[in-house]
Amino acid sequence: MSRNQPVDLRTAYAQNPVGIDEPAPNLRWRVDTERRTARQTACRVIVTSTPDRLSPRTVDVWDSGKQSTGRPSVTYGGPALESGTVYYWAVRVWDEAGKPSEWSEPACWETGLRHADDWQASWIRRPEDGSFQRGQFTYVRRPLTIETEIDRARAYVSASHQYELSVNGTQVDRGPSFSYPDYQYYKTVSLTDALVTGENAVGALVHWSGEGQGRPAAEPGFICQIELRFADGTERTVVTDGSWLVRTAEWREDAPLRNDEIAEPVERIDGRAEPNGWSEPGFDTETWEAAAVVGTHPTEPWTRLVAQNCDVVRSPVEPASIDHLGSGSYVVDFGRIYAGIPAVRFEAGDDGHRVKLKAGYRRDDDGTVAETDGTQWTDMSYEYVQPEGEGWFRPFNSLGIRYLQIDDPGESLDTDQVRLLTRRNSVPDTGAATFESANETVDSVFELARHSALYGCQEQFVDTPTREKGQFLLDAFNISQTTTHAFAERRLTRKAIAEFIRSHYRYWACEGRLNAVYPNGDGKRDIPEFTVSFPEWVWQYYRISGDRQTLDVAYPVVQSVAAYVERHVDGDTGLVMHLSGGDNSCYEEGIIDWPPEMRYGYDRDWAARTTVNVLCAGALGRAADIAAALDRPECEQAHYRDRRRDLRDAIDAHLRRGDRYVDGCDAADASTSTSQHASALPLAFDLVPKAHVDTVADRVAADGMKMGPMTVRWLLGALATADRPEAVVDLVTDAETDGWANILAQGGTFTWESWRCRDPSLPADHRHNRSESHAMGSTVLVSILRTLLGVRPDGIAGEHVEIRPPATGLTSASGQMPTERGTVEVAWTHEANETPADSPKFRLETTIPWNTSATVALPTRERDATVTADGEPIQSGMRATALADGITSVQDGKRFEVDLTSGTYRFAVE
Repeated sequence: MSRNQPVDLRTAYAQNPVGIDEPAPNLRWRVDTERRTARQTACRVIVTSTPDRLSPRTVDVWDSGKQSTGRPSVTYGGPALESGTVYYWAVRVWDEAGKPSEWSEPACWETGLRHADDWQASWIRRPEDGSFQRGQFTYVRRPLTIETEIDRARAYVSASHQYELSVNGTQVDRGPSFSYPDYQYYKTVSLTDALVTGENAVGALVHWSGEGQGRPAAEPGFICQIELRFADGTERTVVTDGSWLVRTAEWREDAPLRNDEIAEPVERIDGRAEPNGWSEPGFDTETWEAAAVVGTHPTEPWTRLVAQNCDVVRSPVEPASIDHLGSGSYVVDFGRIYAGIPAVRFEAGDDGHRVKLKAGYRRDDDGTVAETDGTQWTDMSYEYVQPEGEGWFRPFNSLGIRYLQIDDPGESLDTDQVRLLTRRNSVPDTGAATFESANETVDSVFELARHSALYGCQEQFVDTPTREKGQFLLDAFNISQTTTHAFAERRLTRKAIAEFIRSHYRYWACEGRLNAVYPNGDGKRDIPEFTVSFPEWVWQYYRISGDRQTLDVAYPVVQSVAAYVERHVDGDTGLVMHLSGGDNSCYEEGIIDWPPEMRYGYDRDWAARTTVNVLCAGALGRAADIAAALDRPECEQAHYRDRRRDLRDAIDAHLRRGDRYVDGCDAADASTSTSQHASALPLAFDLVPKAHVDTVADRVAADGMKMGPMTVRWLLGALATADRPEAVVDLVTDAETDGWANILAQGGTFTWESWRCRDPSLPADHRHNRSESHAMGSTVLVSILRTLLGVRPDGIAGEHVEIRPPATGLTSASGQMPTERGTVEVAWTHEANETPADSPKFRLETTIPWNTSATVALPTRERDATVTADGEPIQSGMRATALADGITSVQDGKRFEVDLTSGTYRFAVE
């Protein structure tokens, strides 16, 4: 690779994506170099129709020309993109000395079917009378003869609600994400390697569950359009129509639902009825019937198909152990909770023998899998009727699973006969962020959070992979904060933000709100704090991603949220009172925290609730920030800044009592309750007057853990704002009281919905409904990276980063955090004194990625401390010419601050 040659080329935040439908995708890159001062000053992007035309002299689609910019991205600005077309692109950059790089290696993107008239396929299903049975499983198939060599084959496919697509006996894809039928997702699937010259078969297993949490109301249906391009230049289109055949699958359709939330049936499968080989060529379809044609797309209820720009990946996990109980049952332990689908291979089945199975999170004292503890009132059982001889139990839907119990299997089982097919959203790198320290508990909590966030992402962000499987707005925001920092995830977050934007226009455009969960089967439903948190989510995502397109689309909704807040400001107090929302539910005028025991007695009986007012001030402030980022008129920016200031002043005047905030007030009186929520949020949102920050922080830290997993990110943020790393370490590591270490001490392997999931003082019906697989509590990972490792991205898309290792709390830490411009690496150590006369020593090494500036804020406990950079002394006031290459300035204050450019540096303080 030559100097400065761009790498990691991404289109719409993915490498070489297939089937995107964005009219003007964003094109991004970075440069791998540790050379000091390395940065971009200009770039040029070319886009062509074939890879051999990727030269400035032969460009036939678009040439950006040389653009003077330090931003490592451009938005495509060429002619309108055609459907089903591959576009190739390359980029070159100019460095800080004005020297051009070599052109990058080629990258590409492929468009999907971008327009309704691109679709020739029909929606099909099995013949019915219109009263659709919930929990349908249906096979669809057709033979396909190919007479010449294939150059490229694509299937554009969708289903209501989901499909498993198979070609020639091999499953090649599963999807789509859940959505409303008037905005139905489809996927683009490459079949180039799956199809052969000669006889083929294409088919799908289609599941329709009926409406429920995370599943909008719809009808059963399947659509597939296969576009074939042959080596001789000819083309062929194969579509779903009346020639496709259908058959009812082996799932019992009279099975009960798992719970009253997700609308998924308990899977009771008759292995004798499985049509083995159904997706292979030559299969006997004599008993199958012709598919019923609903209509050529678009047809009611599917009026629009849109590309799904993220994917779920699956991988098998082997059992950690398998126990044979005295009852004859087997209990398989997969080691920790995953979202996944169990599979069992029976080698010597007895025709008609019924095997009962149940998944779970915990085991009872007798070793069996618990049916109530940890199950969230979900029936996690299965039933499988064996065929004679070998048979595979393979359900369709996933659950959160650690244990699987198999009753009376009729044979001895070994670990090689059982698997858990785990599933999660595809991310760029599951190990992009790392952390290791001298404190094993902090390290274990980091891994707990990483694992939880990874499997809390499915087709959407889900609150839990077991009970609801719904994309709740604040849960999604919390998980997104973790995934964007931990895995460099972007695509699922931008999809989720787009979905909540659509919820606003679908249900709330006149009221300025957003749905609390979307998509969903119960329609219009909001929670006030979720709505007013949306601008913060949009802004935080923009800061880490630089995704201006999403920011631009979200801004009108952010404005509506701001107007919603302003309509509720009381003229006398200046506070937000009776914020409408959550009508006729336990969420009315605000949820505070969830579940209810996580409110820790918060006094909600006031017209103006402190937490609601703080979040509203945050929404107004973010409206101002977004307006500025989009270069909106200054008067527009000033309006939101002024409204935030007014609300901040009202909060201070009416809700602060010295070193603490009360829970709420009205025009005449105020609460006497001063919860941790009420003081932590003003601190986290920078609303506390500077003169009172320390005393409010003392109060917040002294309370320990009195906020739930849903809101704990603001507690951690409050302690970070006040520079209290030792308090963060205490929260993270205290195994005796509420928190992550206590989850680990109780054997938990996934973050919980409530710190008190296993609290015997909770009523049994409450305890049994609490989720032990709620990824919203994973935000502690972000706090560990920012506060305890000390890596704090600043600016937009990684353009600047602050390295601020904690002065207290830990003695050493090392790790890394991904950014859009590369990975920031840090390792630091506080060295203990060898003798009482010795000065304490601090060592830090950091690597700052290409095109990034940084400020390293070193902890100096003594005014006469000596600071060295790469072994050479540095001090405040030194001219840049006297400093080492890459160091631009030095300032001495509360900390010794060194400004840097890209490269690797070593610092010491003695």
